[in-house]
Amino acid sequence: MRGCSWKYFLLAFSFPLSVLAQDFSWWNDTHQWDGNTHWSSYLIMSPGFMGPNAFPIPFAERKNTKNELDLNFNNHFNSGEKNWDFLTRFSYPLGEKASLRLSMNPIEYFEMDSNIRDERIARDEFPQGYASGDLLVEMNALLFENEHSELLFNFGLKTASGSQFRNARYTDSPAYYFDLSYHHEKIISPDFKVDAGLLMGLYVWQTYMINNRQNDAILAAASLRLHYKGYCLQNDLRGFKGYLDNGDQPLLYSVKFLRNWNSLQVSISQQYTLHDYPYNSLSLGLNYRF
Repeated sequence: MRGCSWKYFLLAFSFPLSVLAQDFSWWNDTHQWDGNTHWSSYLIMSPGFMGPNAFPIPFAERKNTKNELDLNFNNHFNSGEKNWDFLTRFSYPLGEKASLRLSMNPIEYFEMDSNIRDERIARDEFPQGYASGDLLVEMNALLFENEHSELLFNFGLKTASGSQFRNARYTDSPAYYFDLSYHHEKIISPDFKVDAGLLMGLYVWQTYMINNRQNDAILAAASLRLHYKGYCLQNDLRGFKGYLDNGDQPLLYSVKFLRNWNSLQVSISQQYTLHDYPYNSLSLGLNYRF
């Protein structure tokens, strides 16, 4: 009996853990699990079926000339879902012709009803809680510049550091993009100028599909900024077009109003989904240049 005491101890210890273990029988029945394939293969790795920050899409932006720290609060609206997050971004110039940028959503809160849960094939029966996002590393280099125009080469790498993959918030797989962006500025008067930009490139990410391990997408963005004294009205159109046609062709339009005070900039923006993206978003931002 004394030799078996350790078995009773392990049994007593494992019982509460088994109670806490989640029962996935509801998921197996809902999604007709075949009893063999790993659950991750059922998730759809595209912007149409993931959280709002799973696939960061670049803007057509000009080169950085100063250190910049961005703090943004974002509220995303989608029927059957609640979602808000914070975005942090730090930009650091590397000399006069290149810059490095690090971006991350350190906190994201989400709630999904059963319809959204089943559409995205989420694993938790009651998906609700907090997630932390992927680290995005971006670099750009100036290829050409004159008094009013510039041409940039940009590269972005999304790491697989985000959490809550099981609830389709982040992809748990890397992605990268590279592009060329051209910008032209026209000065109308001493107080008023117009800045336009165009971006074209390639966006690539890994999937969990057996027959299509990678999705390749054409990437494009356009911007129009109207500057008057310390104010700016910014319009952006951006998106990419994948080849699997499974929600992988997002197109977004956003309008942003900015006010500058020396080294500080305050902004409010509204983003609208035009295709393959579930959310409309409202954002409040602070930008500090030093």
